[in-house]
This record gives sequence, structure tokens and C-alpha cells, in this order.
Amino acid sequence: MALQTCYASAMPTISQRELRNDSGRVLREAERGGEFIITRRGAPVARLSPLGAQPGGRRPARRAAVFSPADLITPRVSSEQILAELRADR
Repeated sequence: MALQTCYASAMPTISQRELRNDSGRVLREAERGGEFIITRRGAPVARLSPLGAQPGGRRPARRAAVFSPADLITPRVSSEQILAELRADR
């Protein structure tokens, strides 16, 4: 990937096509703090920077959340009781 320097900034620039074709490497560099200007047809259109570097940006979780669906569902009434009540209303 050929990195250029944008005339408006000291940040390296990459084209939209380069971002599409080599997104994994670009995102790994962003995780390490790298910032890029994204260009389309040579004109700067966006800036890619790590979330932690932006005001109000959120940082990725350090570990995955661990929960089981059983923790989310705490039935107080069995489904059989609910169905019996619904059928009784007919």
C-alpha cells in the first residue's frame, strides 16, 4: 500500500480503493494509534482515527461479555399456565 502525505496535514493518506483492499492492515494500524486521511479521486473525504482519540469516543471492550440466555429469562409463570389461561378465555 502506497502511503502519501496529504498537503493539508501530516497524516498519511490512502485511497478508498486501498482502504477497501487492505482494510485489515489499516484497522490494525488504527488500533495502534495510527490516523489516516481517506481520499476519493485524489481529494480528501474522511479521516480514520482510533475511537479512543476522538472526544467522547468509546474504547473497545477489553474482554468479551459472558452471559447465558438462562440469565436473561427468569420465568415466573410456566408457558403451560399461560396457554391454559388464553384457551380458557375462548
